[in-house]
Amino acid sequence: MHCTQRNRERTRKETARILQHDFVSQWKRRDVRDIGRKDVLDVLDAVVERGSPSGANHALAAIRKCFNWCVERGVIESSPCSGIKKPAMAEARERVLSDDELRSIWQATDAIGYPFGVLVQLLLLTAQRRNEVVGMRWQDIDLNSAIWTIPGELAKNGKSHLVPLSVRALSCLASVPRMHESFIFPARGNDTTTFSGFSKLKAKTDQLSRVQAWTLHDLRRSAATHMGRLGVAPHVVERILNHMSGSFRGVAGVYNRFQYLPEMREGLERWARHLEGLMSA
Repeated sequence: MHCTQRNRERTRKETARILQHDFVSQWKRRDVRDIGRKDVLDVLDAVVERGSPSGANHALAAIRKCFNWCVERGVIESSPCSGIKKPAMAEARERVLSDDELRSIWQATDAIGYPFGVLVQLLLLTAQRRNEVVGMRWQDIDLNSAIWTIPGELAKNGKSHLVPLSVRALSCLASVPRMHESFIFPARGNDTTTFSGFSKLKAKTDQLSRVQAWTLHDLRRSAATHMGRLGVAPHVVERILNHMSGSFRGVAGVYNRFQYLPEMREGLERWARHLEGLMSA
């Protein structure tokens, strides 16, 4: 209830996923009063060892909130997270995938197919965030106008966002089987949530493509960088990314209501044509 009342739906779901996957699965039915600092550190160390130091930081933030709530409600006297530092230093990533790497990743995702392969390709074609793409719903896609509306509850900044869909993006969506009334990427065996099997299929993509040391978020950065290289204006790239900064920061963002949809569409089509050119090279 605490998480539901104080967070957006996307944050609530992600927090619940982290707690269930990393902590509840390890501690099972243990009494929360018996869990100590070493128990927390053991879980965090395991997350780091599986190659996700930033994931360990997110896990610490989630379990710390949980234990702080327990203290506030009088369930425990003190939090076992008290004094625990972030497992990893947060680093700003700068990885931009080259044309050769993009070609290899696309070919690998072609081989993997739906759902993960199509999801990765839409991440590249739309330049949107992972949670926004995996949360795509059929009712948010207007095929007639080729527009995808990301509702505010899914967007990171809480503001709804219009994304023009390129011809290639529409082709990707046309290949998706209608397995769920609402979700385009539903979870297998669970009608209430979306696809979440990223780790194994990402590893398979790495193996097939032979591209290493990249993340799904690097696709978004790479798309933005390459669009700039292709001549798409910076303010148009910002609109595509739904960034409330630069040309759209502060008062300018409030009064500049023009959506730049034609320019966004041209930018995304130019980017899609570039990707198609890589596949045929």
